[in-house]
Amino acid sequence: MADRNVDRIVFGLELPAAMFQSVNAFFIITLAPVFSIVWIYLNRRGWEPSTPTKFALALMQLGLGFLFLVYGASLATDPTQIALIWLILLYLLHTTAELCISPVGLSMTTKLSVPSVVGMMMGCWFLAMAGGNYISGTIAAMTGSDTVGGEVVDPAAALANYMDVYYTAGIYSIGIGILALFISPVLRRFMHGIK
Repeated sequence: MADRNVDRIVFGLELPAAMFQSVNAFFIITLAPVFSIVWIYLNRRGWEPSTPTKFALALMQLGLGFLFLVYGASLATDPTQIALIWLILLYLLHTTAELCISPVGLSMTTKLSVPSVVGMMMGCWFLAMAGGNYISGTIAAMTGSDTVGGEVVDPAAALANYMDVYYTAGIYSIGIGILALFISPVLRRFMHGIK
């Protein structure tokens, strides 16, 4: 999508589409210390969200990232191009979602597992990530476009297809996140006092 449907011109220079593969890594490196400080600060005051709440917040941020991109497409003056800022906002929200889940997910898996099956449960955590990658590939396949000789036949239709898929993914992510937020107090009861 970045190579065909994003306006990559900044100060008269066209940024290569491959450059955007580093945006997530940049945000991880710059925001991980900030998240660490914020979680420590909130923990000292007794305000740190529980692990189920962090997971719910992550799902909602994931959905918001998709919906920001859809909103950005609705503002586009060119029906085939989205402003670069909307792609950057998508990456930012998806990275903050990742920072809510990744640091605590494996830790909670080991803390909440019966000692005799900790290794297997860690494997299940990574299997779940593999499942997520499979779903990601399925979503990517849904955004496919008709091409001739490697060129998209109708860029406007391709962008519209992307936005339909991303809108659906965004709504489902936010809905599941809200559901997870509502059931997080119930989940906390089963966590044996582990936050």
